[in-house]
Amino acid sequence: ITEEGAGSDVDAIAATARPDGDHYVLNGVKMHVTSFNRANYCFFQAKITGGENAGAHAMFFVDVDAPGVRVVRTPVYAHTYADHHPIVAFEDVRVPAADLIGREGEGMAFTYEWFRYERLMIAARCCGAAERLIEEATAFAKERVQFGRPIFEFQAIAHMLADSVTELWAARLMTYQLAQSIDRDIDVKLQHAQCSMAKLYASEMAGRVADRAVQIFGGRGYMRENVAERFYRELRVDRIWEGTSEVQRSIVADQLAKRGVRPLVG
Repeated sequence: ITEEGAGSDVDAIAATARPDGDHYVLNGVKMHVTSFNRANYCFFQAKITGGENAGAHAMFFVDVDAPGVRVVRTPVYAHTYADHHPIVAFEDVRVPAADLIGREGEGMAFTYEWFRYERLMIAARCCGAAERLIEEATAFAKERVQFGRPIFEFQAIAHMLADSVTELWAARLMTYQLAQSIDRDIDVKLQHAQCSMAKLYASEMAGRVADRAVQIFGGRGYMRENVAERFYRELRVDRIWEGTSEVQRSIVADQLAKRGVRPLVG
């Protein structure tokens, strides 16, 4: 989905899909194409050019080895995942009409559905990361001795850990409740708002926990071999991808204005 001029504003994409008989011809340059180095196929979102659905969004299934698909470059990111996020160009890529997902004009619906589930998954991943960080920082604080006693006994350290585990509990309850609500098939717009709430809270919670963990580990927390340093880098993107924290706040505020408090919080 993402392009140089289109991120949170998905409708700003410049990629095109031109109908050509029983095929479509795709053109565009996509950024942050996650896991492209490990994929056999990818999804490509574009706007239809020509015909009665001109300007409408559509999504396509594309073989990564198809003629016209090429990696422009693979930027190095702060995190060190095995999955790369290259910039990929699609230049006159011909795909059969059968590889159109759904119908012309349904591309945004698929995108919104993806955003809902991926925001839930980000919340879950952040809860897992925060738990690991709290476990590691607590174990270190109980063993690390300064001024004749474990640093866990210093109130400043203990309170950072207490805040962290309390915020984790809140984020986990929010995430579990959201998953249960989706299983109950609650209203889609309410799902959208609550997915934004869960991603917003859990990603920012995990960022705070990671920052505290680095502080508790001290100089060790700034070493590449330390779990806190790695998570501090890797968790930062969770406040950006699949919609920034600022976009999540706008979604929540919009639904709050339209629905009121009770529907959002139960």
